[in-house]
Amino acid sequence: MANSIRSAPRRIDYTSAALQDLPLHVDPPPQDSISWKLWTSCTDVAEEAFNTDYIQGIWLSSLNPGDYGHYTIQDCAYCCHAQGDFETIEERSSAKGFPQLAAFAKTKYEGYFAHTKELMEAWHLSNTDAISPSDAAAQYMAFEGSVAKEMDPIYGVIAMIPCEQLWSWLANVMDETPVAGNLYQFWIDENKSWDGAYRLDNFIDGWIKDHPNSYDPKLGLHAYRGSMIGEANFFRSAAGQSLLPMPEFPIPG
Repeated sequence: MANSIRSAPRRIDYTSAALQDLPLHVDPPPQDSISWKLWTSCTDVAEEAFNTDYIQGIWLSSLNPGDYGHYTIQDCAYCCHAQGDFETIEERSSAKGFPQLAAFAKTKYEGYFAHTKELMEAWHLSNTDAISPSDAAAQYMAFEGSVAKEMDPIYGVIAMIPCEQLWSWLANVMDETPVAGNLYQFWIDENKSWDGAYRLDNFIDGWIKDHPNSYDPKLGLHAYRGSMIGEANFFRSAAGQSLLPMPEFPIPG
């Protein structure tokens, strides 16, 4: 198994030059913050993710390596497709005069580009056209594409939160009861830190306080929950489980 490949490719690289001038800090956000309210509104989906055969297999060291490979290859297709979504968010953020949101989208694009290249080389793939996206990947890509194109840029950045929060939460729950000699301990170790989640949470909370008229809690929850379900479904798909229904577009009234 190629442990040299990062297990959390969708997490933001906070060392990126594009983010160095932004007010980012790693203190836990207050429980009345927007990001905390989004998380607590979707703990049911987090539990669904934790109870997937894929995550349970990582925790208990029982995951079929073939299923790990299935997830990894699908992730390659997803990351390649999502690069265009983050380019869209960057362009729309810049056009609306929101350079900080554009910086996050630019960083996500760069991270996805680098990770896709890394995966392609590790798995000896010449291009992602050879990968047929699973239903989970196709639905997640369609959802994020709709967020990027149809919703204001802040919601595109909010859609980045679930990966940061969910993976840290999963890793820390698993780490409370470690399994000796776990083949997948690297996954847990690489995802335990809350620093990235807290940085993004605090940035978004601060940005919305500065732009209160640019945020609708209903729309924020729609973008957040859809991405959280997309993450859970990616785990479900890797081990052959049925998928949870994704939110609809246009957004129901």
